[in-house]
Amino acid sequence: TCKIIICFSEQIFGYKGLKIKLYYAAGNLTTYIGIEYEEKISTPGIEPDNVMEMLRNAIQSRFETNITVFERLLQEDDTFHPHGNLTNAFSIGDGLESKTFEVYVNDTSDANFLEYHTKVQTFVILYIDAANYVDPDEGNWKFFLLYEKYLSSNMVTKYGVVGYASVYEYYAYPSHIRPRVSQVVILPPFRCIGLCSKLLNSVYSYYQTNRKVVDITVESPSPDFQRVRDFVDCKNCINLDAFSPAKLKHGFSEEQIRQCKERFKINKKQARRIYEILRLKYTNIHNDEEYNAYLAEIKDRLCRPNK
Repeated sequence: TCKIIICFSEQIFGYKGLKIKLYYAAGNLTTYIGIEYEEKISTPGIEPDNVMEMLRNAIQSRFETNITVFERLLQEDDTFHPHGNLTNAFSIGDGLESKTFEVYVNDTSDANFLEYHTKVQTFVILYIDAANYVDPDEGNWKFFLLYEKYLSSNMVTKYGVVGYASVYEYYAYPSHIRPRVSQVVILPPFRCIGLCSKLLNSVYSYYQTNRKVVDITVESPSPDFQRVRDFVDCKNCINLDAFSPAKLKHGFSEEQIRQCKERFKINKKQARRIYEILRLKYTNIHNDEEYNAYLAEIKDRLCRPNK
C-alpha cells in the first residue's frame, strides 16, 4: 500500500471508483500515468478536481499519459545503463535461482543523473511516510542506487531499479565530514530477501576507508530500519576483539567505542546498542546471576540521566 499526497485535504472530489495507474520501465524509469473512473460529477457549476494537474504538481518528473507512446518507449530500456560509479556487486541465491545486484553511487554534479533522480524520488514519496524531495542544490548529497542485473528474454543484459539510499555529508570540524543516511527504500517486490542490509553495507563500505569521515549517522530511523541497522552493525562488529564474549561481560568500554569508530565509523550511541544486543546474545538467560547482571546494567543506563 502506498500513496502520494496530491492535495492538502488528502481527498479527491468529483469521482466514483477512481483509479490511478502508475507504470514504470524497470531501468530508465520512463513513467506512465493513467486515470480511470466509473463516474464523474456532472452537476452544472460544480467541477471535479483536476487529478492530472494535481499529479503533475506532486510528481516532479516527466511522465506519459498515452499508453501507446509509453509501450513504444519501453524499447529504450534495453540500452539503459546505470549512472555513476559501481561501488559494490553481489549475488543472492544459488544455481538457477541466483540473482545479481549492483550498487552505483552518484552525486549532484551530473545533470543527466539529476533528471533521472527526480523519477527515483517518486518511490521515496510513495513508500516513506512524510518524506520530501531532496534539494540537489545543497550539493553535499550522495545517492546509492541498487539495481538487479539480469538477462531479458531476448538475451539482452538489463538493469532494474531495486532500491535507493540518500546520504548527506555534513561538515565536521576542522576538515572532516559526518555522512548521515537520510532515506532508504527497497521496492516491494524485492523485500524480505536481505537487500536492505546489503545496500546499507554498501554505504558503509563506501565511507569506511575515508579518513575524513568521523562517523556515520542515520536521520530519524524508523523502527524497521533501526532493526536492519542493528543487524548489520552487530554482524560487522561481532568478530571485533572488544566484543568477544569474555570482554562483553566486563561492561561497555572505551575500547569498544574506539574499535566501532575506527573499523566501521559507528558512533558511540549505536556502539552502545551493539554492545547490549551482543551481550544479551552471550548471556545465559536461564542463569539468574548472569541475566540479572545484564538487566542491572540496562537499568543503570536507563536511570543514569535522572541521577
